[in-house]
Parts: sequence; structure tokens; C-alpha cells
Amino acid sequence: MVNFYDIFVAGSLFTSFITSILLFTRGRYQLHANRLLGTVIFSWFWYVLLYFLVITGWLKHIPGIFRIGSPLYYLIPCCSYLYVRSVLLDEIKFRKYDWLHFIPAILNVVDLLPYYFADAETKRAVADAIVNNFNMSYQKGSGIVPAFWHFQLRWILGIVYLLFQWLLLAKVIKRDKLEAFKEVKGWLIAFTVFCSIIYLGLGIMSVIAWVNLGSKVSVLSSARSVPTLLQVIGFTCLSVYLFFKPEVLYGIPRSNYTLPENKADEVPDATGTLLREAPFNPELMQAYVAQLETYMQKEAPFRQQGFVINELALALKMPLHHLSYVLNNHYKQRFTDFINSFRIDYVKMRMESGDWRSLTLEGLAKESGFSSRSTFSVSFKKFTGVTPSQYLQLRKSK
Repeated sequence: MVNFYDIFVAGSLFTSFITSILLFTRGRYQLHANRLLGTVIFSWFWYVLLYFLVITGWLKHIPGIFRIGSPLYYLIPCCSYLYVRSVLLDEIKFRKYDWLHFIPAILNVVDLLPYYFADAETKRAVADAIVNNFNMSYQKGSGIVPAFWHFQLRWILGIVYLLFQWLLLAKVIKRDKLEAFKEVKGWLIAFTVFCSIIYLGLGIMSVIAWVNLGSKVSVLSSARSVPTLLQVIGFTCLSVYLFFKPEVLYGIPRSNYTLPENKADEVPDATGTLLREAPFNPELMQAYVAQLETYMQKEAPFRQQGFVINELALALKMPLHHLSYVLNNHYKQRFTDFINSFRIDYVKMRMESGDWRSLTLEGLAKESGFSSRSTFSVSFKKFTGVTPSQYLQLRKSK
């Protein structure tokens, strides 16, 4: 019989599944971090789904699903750690030896091959035994290595990764402060707390399973109270938090602002006049610059009058604060000067080609994206040192 507790678990499953799908499909930037987090959420979803199928007895109707997701559980701790690292350090791809983190999951796949290729009757007998006695989930459906040892190894591995996750988080927060990015810092702390709650519950369940191995005491009866409730609470909080606050999913460029003592209460302005100690991740900066240069050259959006930074960020599918950071720190320009520099280069190119003579200078200015001749003249002199008319005279004299 399905009770209120089971309905609560079902709601958590629905929320986490939608969240994982959004992480894999919705984002267009910070894809590396999003995919890592999506893997974590989906793997927890599958873990809780199997638990739900057991406590409701529905596993009997789909016995083939049991153990399919077992290797995913090995991905949870390492992907959680790599996710936190990618956000903190602005990583956009795996490091050279990161593949080593996935060896336990690969070995688990190899270990379970005999069970995966077992006949339907064998799998149905396993499902029936587990539904009737939850303790059998640690003994049935094994591969070469007994399922019980996989169950114990996974939570021990999770605790080890969780420890490193906390240490990394504490180290970077202490070093870089991240005061300008309190929301993301708060999210990473909350994420690690949720992971800790889940592994606390999983650890308690594992100890109960160990103590009662071979006995007739059902872990499920205890799991419905304290251990699994902790796991479900942590899992639910994690998925609901993400579901209603998707803005925290897209990491941000970190910069540690060092304020002069006499300006301790000031907020760093968009021009970057206050000191930055922790630069933007070089690889991500290069990727953004290449993307920006390609778009500006191919699409020439600067020719649109009134073109604003929000439109450029949207076209590039780049976070607005990322774009601002790139303009301020790579180009050392405000958005207006950045766009006007392309407009001036376009005007100079037209003047060199000579096919602009059917236009007035005002017409050429509007064609290049300037809203008025006066703005055009001011910008032209700012970038070239002379007015448009003087520039033409200089060209004729050569």
C-alpha cells in the first residue's frame, strides 16, 4: 500500500528528474559544470527510484531494471567533487587525469556483466526476493563481487570524496573570499551540506546492513525512519533548490576585489577600477574571446543602431556578467567603446574601398551603427585622433 511517505518520495523523484533534464538540455554555457551536476542529480534519481520500486513492490513488474543503474552510484561522489571544483575554478573541461575518477564505475559495469546477461527468470526471482526481504538487495543480483561489498564501498568512497569536497570549498573561500559572488558561494555550501546529509543517511543504513548481515532483521523497517529519511530529505532539498533557483546553475567568473582601506564600503564598478587578485580562468577567457571575435566579424551586430550589451550576451548565449568581465579585463573597454571600435573600423574600411561616396558622412555613420553624426565624430576622433574630414584629407595627401 502506498502511503504519504511514498507519495513524498514520488514527488522528489519527479522534481529531480525534471531538474536533471534541464541541466543536460537547457544550458548553453557552463556546459561542463551543468553536465556534471546533471549526472549527480540523475544518478541520485535512479537510486531513489529503485528504492521506491522496492518499497512499493512494483519492482516485481519490471525486474529487468534492477542493477542497471548500479555503476551510476559510483559516479555520484566523484562528479559532485568535480562539479564543485569546476565552478570554483571556472573549469570548462576535464583535466588530463580526471578519467581516473570513473574507474570504479567502469569496473562495476564489467563486474555486473554476468547479471546483465542473465535470463529473465533469474532477474524475476531476484526482484521477488528483494521485494519480500529488503536485506536481499545486498545479496541478490551480484556479479563477480558480492553486491554487499559494492554497497559498502560506494558509501565509503562517497565519504572520502565528500571530505575532499569540503576541503576544496574551504580552501578557495578562504583564499578568494568570493564576497562578490555570495549567491554561488552559498549554493556550493548548500550543495555540499545536502550531499553530507545524504551520505550520513546512507552511512547509517550501511552500518545497519553490516550489523544485520545474514539475519532476518529488515533494514527497510529502520530505513523508513531515520537513515532513509535523511537521504530523502537531502535528495529532495537538492532537487527542489535547483528546480526553483536555476540561476545558480551557471557558474560565474570569480574575481577577488581588494579594496583600499579608505574605500572599504565601496562596490567595485563596471570599469574595474578596483584591484582584482584572482583572474578569470584563462581557458574560459580564451574561449569567450574567440566566440566574441567570430560573432562580431561574421554577424556585424555593431551596425544595428541602439545595440546594447544585453542583446550581445543573448546572441552569444553568454551570461551577462561573463561578457562584462571579458570586456573589462581582456579588452580593457566598456561595452560602448568596444562596439564603437568595430564601427570605426568598419567606417575606415568603407573609406578605403571608396564605394561610400554616394553617401554623406552622416549616412556612412548611420550605416555603421551610429545614431547621429555628432556621436560618430566624437568616437572617430577618440579612436583615430582626428575627425572624419581630417582623416579623409590625410588619405588624399598620401
